[in-house]
Amino acid sequence: MLVRPMPLLDFFVVLVMLSIGLRVSGGELLDVLRNRALFIRTLVANCILIPGIGFVLVKIFPLTSDASVGILLLAAIPGTPIALQFTRMAKPRLAFAAVMTFVLSVVSIAITPLAVKVMPLTAQHSERPILSLTVSILLFIAAPLCVGLWIARRAPKIAPRLVLPLDIFATVVFLFLMWETRLARREALNVVAGRRTILAMFLLLVTSMLIGCFAGGPDGESRRVLATSTGMRSVIVVLYVARYCFPRTNVYMIPIVYLSLMVPTNLLFHLAFTGWHRLRPTAT
Repeated sequence: MLVRPMPLLDFFVVLVMLSIGLRVSGGELLDVLRNRALFIRTLVANCILIPGIGFVLVKIFPLTSDASVGILLLAAIPGTPIALQFTRMAKPRLAFAAVMTFVLSVVSIAITPLAVKVMPLTAQHSERPILSLTVSILLFIAAPLCVGLWIARRAPKIAPRLVLPLDIFATVVFLFLMWETRLARREALNVVAGRRTILAMFLLLVTSMLIGCFAGGPDGESRRVLATSTGMRSVIVVLYVARYCFPRTNVYMIPIVYLSLMVPTNLLFHLAFTGWHRLRPTAT
């Protein structure tokens, strides 16, 4: 492995948030925050409905205790910057995509300690996942977004020229990240295969995307953003939690497998969404 995955992911998030900051204004971000109905639906979907779905899945399927813990953590903890690779395609809702990434990441800080305490396995007490998550949100999400907003305000003629190179660079970094993690994802798939564990995770993914889609309301682009933001659970935080709270178990394998499922699924979803909206006027 040439580069460790976590620095690659952090670099990717910085590039995307900086690019979004160059294209949106502070007023657009505040307008998203003022839509209380959408925010309430988003929080209900991510903090109540999807954890409930996860609880049902681990009761239905004959999973190992490690798989049950991993799936419950994925269902309980929302928000992942990886979603930005897809939600930034919704150009009319860039501000909405940025705010959703930030808000759901912040929500995960509050939910993670509670999720760990109710797990069926005894977790080792550790504050490290929360501290790491808080620092990551500030450094890699909030800070580059603010820098992008500042550059757009101070240099309005230069900012638009930076967007395309940043987007291309971010895509290259994301593809390289997927390539660098291919062996780890293949190993995890082999380890968790059996007992319908992968089927349970796929059902969690698809159900979460459907819930997010309905939570987005009547606007198609908002549904598109929320379907991905809600379906792509916080695999990074779950990895942190598995490492520091559930050592010497295979809990960490579950978010790695979920990553292998959610990336191609969301790629197909956004390609289908884009193709449908391009063909629909012709069909009409």
